[in-house]
Amino acid sequence: MVFAKRGIIMKRQDGSEIVNYNDESFPSYIHDGYIYPGCSWERVPHYHEDVEFISVYSGEMGYSVGGVNFTLKKGDTLFVNSEKIHFSFSTVDRVTSYYIAVMHPRIICSSYAVETKAIKPIITDKTIPFIHFKADDFDGPAVQNILKEMCKSAVEDEFLITKGFFELWEIIMHRCTDAFRVHVGHMGDGDSHHNKLKQMMLFIDEHYNEQITLLDISNAGCVSQSLCNQIFNKFTDKSPVEYLLHYRSRKVADLLQATKMTMSEIAEITGFTGASYMAETFKKFYKMSPRDFRKTTKK
Repeated sequence: MVFAKRGIIMKRQDGSEIVNYNDESFPSYIHDGYIYPGCSWERVPHYHEDVEFISVYSGEMGYSVGGVNFTLKKGDTLFVNSEKIHFSFSTVDRVTSYYIAVMHPRIICSSYAVETKAIKPIITDKTIPFIHFKADDFDGPAVQNILKEMCKSAVEDEFLITKGFFELWEIIMHRCTDAFRVHVGHMGDGDSHHNKLKQMMLFIDEHYNEQITLLDISNAGCVSQSLCNQIFNKFTDKSPVEYLLHYRSRKVADLLQATKMTMSEIAEITGFTGASYMAETFKKFYKMSPRDFRKTTKK
């Protein structure tokens, strides 16, 4: 298996993310993380089989799940269900710190009965793409405390991770009872559009370094160009072309960090028509030139 470096999202053949687990033998990524405007992991739509918890303990940030945008304030936690397209973004001009735990459900599938009665009914429920635990909710502080303890002491302790995951899942199950269930309404075309977006994202993953057009992208999802624009804007906050240019720019950032290739060489293999256009586009997303980015990351 190939693992991602911090800030670089690696993909499987189906387009889903390869989560950078702390230990390749145990499917969990637990980290004391941060985000700031222009960082390389901001506004990068992705999805994975794993469920995700992100809990802000300093500052404020935005998060998008399935086209729904949130502002996460200090003390807030967001649960993102399996296979849902999501991304983080900055809402303030400073660093925001958070606890993040990305864990595969199989960690707590201790038996067939537990998997079929407690796990699968939630991770396959299309009406539960997320749960927003607010700081002043009755269970909000408990969720953040569990994640805090996991970040402090459980990163290398599989037993404590499993114990914490079970505790979190018990709270999730309580939220999914009739009394506290999260209602997001019937998704209608939303679920179909979600799947079409995955197809179009995968097409861009595989062809970003070619001269592809909006028509090529829409054909990959079997939708019209107009609907293609609507779907991308809803789920990614970008047009298809903006998403493509951002994707190429992320590849540029990866190569600037990992290689000594010239600007012209990087432009050629990332689909840009020249180094000048690459630099102009890159600066829109990273607020600095590719050369300055390379110098900054080396420092």
